[in-house]
Amino acid sequence: MFGLLGKRTNKYGRDPIVLFGCVVHLTCFFLIYLNLPAESPIKETDQLPFINPPNEYLAMVCSFLLGLGDSSFNTQIYSILGMMFPEDSAPAFALFKFVQSLAAAVAFFYSAHLLLHFQLLILVVFGAAGTLCFFLVEWNVSAHHTYTAISGDI
Repeated sequence: MFGLLGKRTNKYGRDPIVLFGCVVHLTCFFLIYLNLPAESPIKETDQLPFINPPNEYLAMVCSFLLGLGDSSFNTQIYSILGMMFPEDSAPAFALFKFVQSLAAAVAFFYSAHLLLHFQLLILVVFGAAGTLCFFLVEWNVSAHHTYTAISGDI
C-alpha cells in the first residue's frame, strides 16, 4: 500500500507514513488495554477488562491494526536505510534486523512476567521514542539529500 504512494512520499517525505503508523499503534494499544484484563499475559484469569465481556472482533481489528502500523514503520525504515547506505546497505539492514530480533527476544522474556498494562506502557514509550528518533534522522537526511523519481509518471 505504501509503495503506491511513492510520488507523494517523494513530495512530503516519510514522516506522514511513520506518524500514521505511530497513531495506529497507539490507538491499538489503547484498545488492547480496554479489551484485555491486566493479568491475561501471565495466567488464566477471571479478572474483567474495561470492556465487559472482552470483544473477540475488537481483538481481530487490533491484530490488523498492529500489522498495518508495523508495515508503515518497516517500509519507511528500509527506505531510509537504503537511501543512507546505497553502496553498502547489507550491513545496515543486518544491524537493523539484529536489533529488531534482540528487542523481540527481550519482549518475549518479559511477557511472561509483566502485567499487560506494563507491557503496553513499554510499547508506548519505545514506540514514541522510535518515532521521534526516526523524525530526527529523516530531517537530517532530508537536509542533505534531494528526492528524485525513479521513473517518469507513475
